Amino acid sequence: MHLKSVHQKEIVIKKSRFIGYVSPCFSEEEARSFIESINQLHREATHVCTAFVIGDHDQIQRSNDNHEPSGTAGMPMLEALKNIGMHNTVACVVRYFGGIKLGASGLIRAYSSSVSEALKECDKFEFEKIQKYRIDYPYDLCGSLDHYLHTNVTIEDTVYDEMVHVTFLTQNNNLHQEIQDLSKGRVEPIYLSDENLEIKVEDGVLDV
Repeated sequence: MHLKSVHQKEIVIKKSRFIGYVSPCFSEEEARSFIESINQLHREATHVCTAFVIGDHDQIQRSNDNHEPSGTAGMPMLEALKNIGMHNTVACVVRYFGGIKLGASGLIRAYSSSVSEALKECDKFEFEKIQKYRIDYPYDLCGSLDHYLHTNVTIEDTVYDEMVHVTFLTQNNNLHQEIQDLSKGRVEPIYLSDENLEIKVEDGVLDV
């Protein structure tokens, strides 16, 4: 899953404030720039712990405990991102100490929960591959092809001049055969590119 925009969520555990920030990012430089912006925003914070996953296959993974006991902050945050299935995402958790120590297990739960709670309220989406095509056809085929296109593909653009030119998106593997059948072999779809379609995720379920 991917994030649509920056989001923050604050929770309080034994008087310590934990402010979780999550943001989309597509490079390590972008992630570190976001982390620096949170550090500047919370100069008086006790800790600003961080984690991020970047790349088509999550090949870049980093975490930082920022002086919390080793393994109690950054790594639980990173695991929270991975367990939810987030990609190209950076998380920062800002802690303002409330005077009560949480212990190692308490810190792990607090930092992990800060990321999970922030992500619960975010707009999230998945990328799905879809193909872009164009077909050019004479006006005498409008009756056959117009209805097919309006009911079977997502039309992006239609131009009328000497012929009809339609650009559209589809995932139909039988497209070539169906259009050739309808046009009696007179029309051949022209492949243009692969596109990434954003599909919103609602409570972990794709909203299609």
